[in-house]
Amino acid sequence: MATVVIALTGEPGAGKSTAAQWFRARGAALLDADGIVRGLWDGGELPQKARARWGGSVFGADGKIDRKAVSARVFADEEEYRWLCRATHPVVLSRMEAALPEEGVVVAEIPMLFEAGRPDWVDKVLFMAAAPRLRAERNRSRGLDETELARRERFFMDRERRMALSDWVLCNDGSVENLEAQLEKIWREIQALRSRREAQTDC
Repeated sequence: MATVVIALTGEPGAGKSTAAQWFRARGAALLDADGIVRGLWDGGELPQKARARWGGSVFGADGKIDRKAVSARVFADEEEYRWLCRATHPVVLSRMEAALPEEGVVVAEIPMLFEAGRPDWVDKVLFMAAAPRLRAERNRSRGLDETELARRERFFMDRERRMALSDWVLCNDGSVENLEAQLEKIWREIQALRSRREAQTDC
């Protein structure tokens, strides 16, 4: 038995979620960092920590966390951003590791992979990139304008450095067919890696 873990990261609006679903359709197990973070906000210690740090300003009238208020606060102040990263990244990576299956291909979608620190259980990294114009269009459809996007991206590691640290860089600037062709090539390489690992395990 062998497990191969691919970390899927990249720029906002570059198509990470689309790629993740493509891999899922081919049998890969998916882990979603953003989904884990949403779960942390829905219960547990994170809302308590947020209230202790920020008071009631990031909570709605119903007592639940106001994610827009949190975003407005952390993306306006580097110290607050770093605090939130310290409060979430280790927990997210720990939960992902605990959820790893004993065999198969796992695609872990981790937008802030390098900023959080690449864990040793990740075998390969796929970085998704796209032209600024295309990313702006895709993000607008999600309610994220260019000003807000720029405000968030200033906290990211340099794009070129993230690309250099990745095993694959996929430029999602073309058609769906072009994207799928690139993913198919990467999938074949993943399967080859898994086969080599299984052969080593059998020895």
